[in-house]
Amino acid sequence: MSTKPHWQNSDPTETYCIAGRLRMLARVVTGRYNDAFVCEGITFAQAGLLMRIFAQPGVRQAELSQLLQIEKSAMNRDVHLLHKNGWLTDSLRSGLFLSDDGRSLAKRCHKIWKVLNEQIRNELGTDAIEGLTVFSDNAMTKLLP
Repeated sequence: MSTKPHWQNSDPTETYCIAGRLRMLARVVTGRYNDAFVCEGITFAQAGLLMRIFAQPGVRQAELSQLLQIEKSAMNRDVHLLHKNGWLTDSLRSGLFLSDDGRSLAKRCHKIWKVLNEQIRNELGTDAIEGLTVFSDNAMTKLLP
């Protein structure tokens, strides 16, 4: 009986689906981040939007969607929820702006994110982070239209 985790049982020389592996890893890592933001009552994706809008007040929804590679329907859903909860102002047509409550929440989210991001960096190690950076840079420059 193998002592390896179930995801390591395949022959390492065998090719595997890169997209499938990336989606699995994204679910694992995103789950950690989502768990960290439960205390604020939002998801990691929503926290990410708040932090991005905080850093770029007035950013247009379409620009943000393209920048973050988020489908328009998912972006619309999260922006609507942020607005409904009072974290975005009513001036959605002139770009996205945070309300006072939204700015306060974005600052709390940034603190949570910094701590968790450092923990995960330490857990994964320098080699993994550097490899991820190389992979990401290659994918973004070579695979995007």
